[in-house]
Amino acid sequence: MTSQKNFLQTKSTKNLVLRAMQPDDSEALARIYLGARQHNFSWVKHPKLEDFARVSHGEVVEVAIINQEIVGFASLSERDSFLHLLFIKEGWNGCGIGAKLLDWARNQATQALELKVVTANVAAQRFYEREGFLAAGKSVFAKPQNLTYRDGRK
Repeated sequence: MTSQKNFLQTKSTKNLVLRAMQPDDSEALARIYLGARQHNFSWVKHPKLEDFARVSHGEVVEVAIINQEIVGFASLSERDSFLHLLFIKEGWNGCGIGAKLLDWARNQATQALELKVVTANVAAQRFYEREGFLAAGKSVFAKPQNLTYRDGRK
């Protein structure tokens, strides 16, 4: 654990920039999305690089960049203030990037932000609860089961 902590301390987010997704960002974002799904989403059979474009279609996507490296992104359905995706590049978790992307989504939302988290993803649940989200429902019939969270700050 100490080596992980030291590693994260060397990652500086002082140069973090958030900006709207540009067409040239697509491949980097798709790679982050694919990597996370391959490592953490065991229920997804045969994830592909093309999945990102399909699932984020019609959403507003914000990109997190540090020193010209894309380190994460979030996608928001503005119609219903639903945070659909929030992914951080491997090696950059725990650096505060997710919180900054979440702040962006909160500022874009016209009503209380909502999102879903798979019940098995305890780390994500802790993150959103720490950020002021409250469990608003549980979908036991979904595969995989998930929780709906609503922003308790708005």
